[in-house]
Amino acid sequence: MPNTLTEIERQARDLPTQERARLALTLIQSLEPTDAGDVEDAWRVEVEARWASIERGTAETIAAPEVFAEIRRALR
Repeated sequence: MPNTLTEIERQARDLPTQERARLALTLIQSLEPTDAGDVEDAWRVEVEARWASIERGTAETIAAPEVFAEIRRALR
């Protein structure tokens, strides 16, 4: 059983690619705040409000070609 960070890192590097990716994701997720459910709920409410605005016709929308043209101008 590894008991030092160096040993854990060595063992992690020896894992197959998919397992390393899964381990990395697990570690990154463990750093996220525990109130992630609150954030997800807030985003869900925001998305639903925006969608309702689009359906009512009150949202200001921009045509995709116009958006892409603006992005191209900004990247020059």
